[in-house]
Amino acid sequence: MDDIQKEEPDQENPRESDVKTYLERHRILNLLDNMTSMLIFERPDDPRSYLVQQLEKLKIAKQNGMYYPCLFNDSNLNSIFGMLDPTKRGFITREQFVEALSTLGITDFEQFPAGSDANRITLGTFLKEAKKGLSRASATFKE
Repeated sequence: MDDIQKEEPDQENPRESDVKTYLERHRILNLLDNMTSMLIFERPDDPRSYLVQQLEKLKIAKQNGMYYPCLFNDSNLNSIFGMLDPTKRGFITREQFVEALSTLGITDFEQFPAGSDANRITLGTFLKEAKKGLSRASATFKE
């Protein structure tokens, strides 16, 4: 007879590995990081209501397949593009594109978007890829 029994996770006292798995599976730390960043950036008078509103926006965005709320809006992204294109040529290089998205914390993006072959990434392409990447990074829902 085998005296070794398989240990069941103790719901009262979960193991550290169980907690880590749970947090990763549900992207809880990503959610808290995003919410904290938005809270600090916006500094609303009523932080609790603001957080509830942001959670509602996340829920609606997930249900409707819309962009998720994040810190950077079109104005911010236009400014970033403008800093990378100070002479107003209307495009940036692929290297600038990759560096800008990486700096924004975007890790999942099209490495060679339209215009890459000519080393001319337009504002439209930059905005499209940045928004998609920021949306994925801000989603905090299990896909």
